[in-house]
Amino acid sequence: MNTFSHTLLFGTVFLLTLKELTEACSCFPTHPQQQFCNADVVIRGKVISKEFINAKNVDRQVRYGIKMIKMFKGFHKIKDIDSVYTSAESSMCGIELDVVKKMEYLLTGHLWENKVTISLCGLSIPWKDVSAFQMESLSSTYQMGCNCKITYCYVESCDTRAPNECLWKDWVYEHTLGGQEAQNYACIQRKDGSCIWYPRLPVKQPIYGSHP
Repeated sequence: MNTFSHTLLFGTVFLLTLKELTEACSCFPTHPQQQFCNADVVIRGKVISKEFINAKNVDRQVRYGIKMIKMFKGFHKIKDIDSVYTSAESSMCGIELDVVKKMEYLLTGHLWENKVTISLCGLSIPWKDVSAFQMESLSSTYQMGCNCKITYCYVESCDTRAPNECLWKDWVYEHTLGGQEAQNYACIQRKDGSCIWYPRLPVKQPIYGSHP
């Protein structure tokens, strides 16, 4: 399993008991394009420092110092980013970034009180694991589909009747949330308002119930 798949799967916690419901972070599977469209800020940045904020309080946070390399979204809201904030607790969807190796990440975040906050429910992909298609789409293609709806499918029978909808079937065909449709496709809106995967998806055959 690559790092991208691990990031998304780690952020998707299925709660089995009431105790887990109150203590665990839960994130619904979300396509990278949706993460881009939903975020206030999308950047490529290098982690350079880490410090705890309100360390003695229950709601303690971690402040990561960031050297921003490129901003893909959010420049109309904030001009420069030198830090991002997250909960210090994984149960509160806090995320751990590698400051020892000074890792570069693709990060999606939200603005709160003029601070950029990140969480397990957003993207925090090591830049080395970002696909070439994703790199290109961050600057153009993803934005073309922000009025589209990407529906997560976990069974083969998943279907749609909405013209502005794309079905995301990585889990059905590859048993991963970081498959080909996540890494190499975007759902874009056409002139007539309908949406389609770009580039056009090949016809896939079901992998269940097949016989030799």
